Amino acid sequence: MATIRTLAKAARRFMEPIWLEWHSARNGGAPVTSSQWTCGRTSLFLARVLTVEGLDASWQSGTPRLSPKGPELGDFGFLSDTGWQSHAWVECGNLIVDITADQFGAPPVVVTGRHDRRYRKGDRDTALPEFVLARQRAVDEIWPRWLGMTASPAIWILDTVD
Repeated sequence: MATIRTLAKAARRFMEPIWLEWHSARNGGAPVTSSQWTCGRTSLFLARVLTVEGLDASWQSGTPRLSPKGPELGDFGFLSDTGWQSHAWVECGNLIVDITADQFGAPPVVVTGRHDRRYRKGDRDTALPEFVLARQRAVDEIWPRWLGMTASPAIWILDTVD
């Protein structure tokens, strides 16, 4: 079985061109950091990858406020240099696995202890039901591409070695 870090790196590499597709479909332009605004869908995808590999993985999120000028809900999400940011990631055993934290200045692939102080999950997913469904549909749409890529495991695992 591939390690969690190897799977996370492979998932990140797979997602990078997909993020550009998602940004193009959304508004035609990509942000400076291509993982920006993709953490919900990407983390749901990563949780599926890890689960299919036999690991106990779950999607987590935290939202400090519902809008930029909205009231504070609390210290939830990812703690960046500028404060708490809405964010989603995966918990796998005693680890946090995050392949989109680079949008906040962290490394592109983060595998850290579950009690890392930069992460704090909220008590619920604050997304509206239609956005929860859209997130799921986005992952369902790319899943066959992932399966096609991973049909030759030796190739994609070796391709992720630094």
